[in-house]
Amino acid sequence: MTNSIAPTLLSEAGVARLRRSAPALLLLLVLAVASLLSGSTGGLRLASPDRSHVDQLRRAIGELPSDALVLVAFDADLGTYAEIRATTRAAIADLAAHGARLAIVSFTPEGRAIAAAERDRLARASGAGLPADLGFVAGSEAGLVRSIESIVPSAVQGDLADAIRQRGGGIGAFDMVLVVSGSDMSARSWVEQVGTRLPELPIVAIAPTFLDPELEPYLRSGQLTALLATLREGVAYAEAISVGSASGRGPVAGPLPMLVGMLAALAVMAEAAFRRLGGRRPRSARRRSPS
Repeated sequence: MTNSIAPTLLSEAGVARLRRSAPALLLLLVLAVASLLSGSTGGLRLASPDRSHVDQLRRAIGELPSDALVLVAFDADLGTYAEIRATTRAAIADLAAHGARLAIVSFTPEGRAIAAAERDRLARASGAGLPADLGFVAGSEAGLVRSIESIVPSAVQGDLADAIRQRGGGIGAFDMVLVVSGSDMSARSWVEQVGTRLPELPIVAIAPTFLDPELEPYLRSGQLTALLATLREGVAYAEAISVGSASGRGPVAGPLPMLVGMLAALAVMAEAAFRRLGGRRPRSARRRSPS
């Protein structure tokens, strides 16, 4: 009798383990299928069909002179940078592909942390042609205004630093400024503090979606040369850079796996919440002793 029951018990235990692992296996399968679909033309596409903002940025970069000096102002927020990370990296790659010489500066502590991490990533990826690091300038907008006259710290040396100094040493030495915006310091500050003093300096911006209503008027007035401020515009720009690049920097990750992962995470959280609610018994039922 023991021999006849044991296989049944083992089978039931195996089925129970399989049921417990089924959600994870299903999620892995869905993510694998999503990754395959995202690389095909039939997959989900988040790219904006309106390419006007993408074309404006690509035109601004394409019109830069040879060996242009471009200042990248990293002042994004740690909480919202994830939305614009891919767009920012695509823009830096696009500028490098056009032969621009880059320098990085920050006017907020969070922006400085992000800038340092991105520069370290570039060092690991290439190790050559790194942007010049102009460091952190304290004072927020007051520091920004001071940097119009002088932005290169005395301790910073190198060919790029010398080129900036030869052109005056301030923000006006650059052929373009790319502002990676956040809530504490956005392209609005650059337009109002720098653009009014250096009206011939092209200012382009990348910003998270919540800043779009604030920055769109500056784009329409021409005070911003280009602006990417929605996730769909960022995806469209990254796709355009990938298609137009002759250097073969690799494919741009599709949005479908990210979307599936987000939905799966929401499903897991909802299941856990319902399970907690379902596991709660009334106090009266808890006090009852079994008869």
